[in-house]
Amino acid sequence: MVGYGVGFNFISCDRERGLPIPADVRQWLPPQHLCWKVLAAVQELDLAAFLAGYRADGQGHAAYPPDVMLSLVLYCYSKGIRSSRRIEAACLDDVGCRIITANQQVDHATIARFLRRHRHRLESLFLQVLALCGRRGLVDMSAVAVDGSPMHANAARSSNRTLQQLEAVVADGEARIARWMTDAAPNTAATPAQPAAAQTAQSDLPWGGLARLGDRIARACTARDKLYERALPSLGEIQIKVEAAERMVARAEQRLEAVTAAHTTRLQAYAHRTEHDQAAGRQGANGRPPVPLHAKASVIRQRERLARARAGLHNMRHPEPVPSPKARASLTDPQSRLMLGKRGGYVQGYNVQIASTRNQLLLAVELQDNPSDMTALVPVVKRTQHNCAAAGITDQVTAWLADSGYASTANFAALSDLPLLVSVTQEYRQTHSPEPPEHTTIPTGHRDMVARLATPAGRELYARRSALVEPGFAQLFQRFGRHLHYRGATSVDAEIKLLGAVHNLNKLFRHDTKRPS
Repeated sequence: MVGYGVGFNFISCDRERGLPIPADVRQWLPPQHLCWKVLAAVQELDLAAFLAGYRADGQGHAAYPPDVMLSLVLYCYSKGIRSSRRIEAACLDDVGCRIITANQQVDHATIARFLRRHRHRLESLFLQVLALCGRRGLVDMSAVAVDGSPMHANAARSSNRTLQQLEAVVADGEARIARWMTDAAPNTAATPAQPAAAQTAQSDLPWGGLARLGDRIARACTARDKLYERALPSLGEIQIKVEAAERMVARAEQRLEAVTAAHTTRLQAYAHRTEHDQAAGRQGANGRPPVPLHAKASVIRQRERLARARAGLHNMRHPEPVPSPKARASLTDPQSRLMLGKRGGYVQGYNVQIASTRNQLLLAVELQDNPSDMTALVPVVKRTQHNCAAAGITDQVTAWLADSGYASTANFAALSDLPLLVSVTQEYRQTHSPEPPEHTTIPTGHRDMVARLATPAGRELYARRSALVEPGFAQLFQRFGRHLHYRGATSVDAEIKLLGAVHNLNKLFRHDTKRPS
C-alpha cells in the first residue's frame, strides 16, 4: 500500500488480506436490490412453455434452468444491458448476476441461443407480466393512448436496392452457383482412389462462400417479394376502391338500362305504327325507321362504359402489384423499411406501436410494417383488447386516445362501437384552440369525431393523451436505446415484446416499492 504517514486517518483498504465475504449469497446484496425483485417475479411466472423446449429424459448435455436464464436476461435488460456478450461479462463483474446464476459463468452463445430458442414464448411472457401488474392493481383503464415511433433496424440505409438491382443480384448469384457447380462436376467424378482433399483442391470450390451466396440470394428474393407486397394497397384502401368501382358499375348499368328501354320503346312505337298503317292500306309508316338496338350509338357507348366499369371493378378486387421504379427494399433486413426519423431525415427501421395507460404501463407493443400510423390503429386496439382479456383484466376502457396521424374514416367506422377520441387536426390546435375547426375544412367522415372532441369532456380526456404515451417511448428509449439487435419481423417482434415485458416489470417493482407494506 501507498504510505500516507501517521498523520492521516483513513479507512483501511488492504487488498492483500482476506476479505470477510459471507458464504450465504443472500447476504451479498440488500433485500431491496433489483436481482431479488427479478428472482421473486420469475417465481410467479408459469414457465411450462419454456420447459417444453427441453428434453425430459435426462439425456444430452446439461442445460441451465430456464428460470435462471430468464432471470438473468430480465435483470440485465432492466439495467439496459442487451448484448449477449455484455451479459456474459456481467456474469463476471456484476454481483446480481453472480447471485442469479449461483456464481456460474454463462457464455454469450448460450444466452443468444436461449433467446432465439424461446422467441415465440416471449409474447406469453409479456402477457404474464401484464397479468402480474393487473393483480397488483397497477392497471388503470380510464384512458388508453396509442402512438407509434420508429426504431432503427439492424441494417444500414445503404443496403437498400431497387427492384432492378435485386433482380440483378438474384440473376448474378444463380449464374455464379451454376458456374461453380459446372466446374465442380469433373472433379466430383474423379477416381475413387483420388483423395477427397485433392478433389477439393482441384475444384477450388469455396463451399463456405457458396453458403453465404445462397443466403444472399434468399434475402434478395425476400426483398423482391416485399416490394411487390408493398405495392399492393391496404385492405382498407382496397375496400374503398372496390366500393367506388361498384358504384360506377351500378350507375353504368342504370344508364344502359335507361338508354336501352328508351330506344326499345321507339322501336316498338315504330313497329306499332307500321302495323296500323299497313292495316289501313298504306304501304308503311311515315318517317325513317330507327336503327336496330345493337347499332344504336348511345347504346353502344353505354355498353362500352359498362364494360370499362366492370373491368375496373375486377382490377380493384384483384389488384396487381406494380412496384415503383423508386421503391427500395433492404438486402440486409428485407422486412425493415425506410421511414421518417424523429429528428429529420430517413432511418432504416420498424414502426413500433404501443398502447399505454396511466403511469406509462404498456398494454400492447406491436410492429407496424407501414411507416404511416393510419393503418395501425385498428390492429393495435384489437391486440390491446386481446392482451387485457388474456391477462384477466376485465375493466372497460373509458377512452381510446390517438393523434391526428390515425385519423381516417375507415378507422372511425371500424371502431364505431368504442369511445374513440382521435384528433383530426394538429395536436396544438386540438388542445389549445377554444373553437372547433370549420366543417368546410373537415371531411364528412370526420365530422362526428370533431363534434365529440369539441365537448368539454372530450377535450379534457384528449388532453391526457400526450402525458399517457409520450413518456412511455421516452422511458423505453432511455433504457434500451432506439436500435434493434435482431433482423426479420418475427425476431424483432419477439425483441420488442421482451422490451415491453421488462418495461412493465420495472413499473411493477417501482409500484411495489411505493406501496405501503
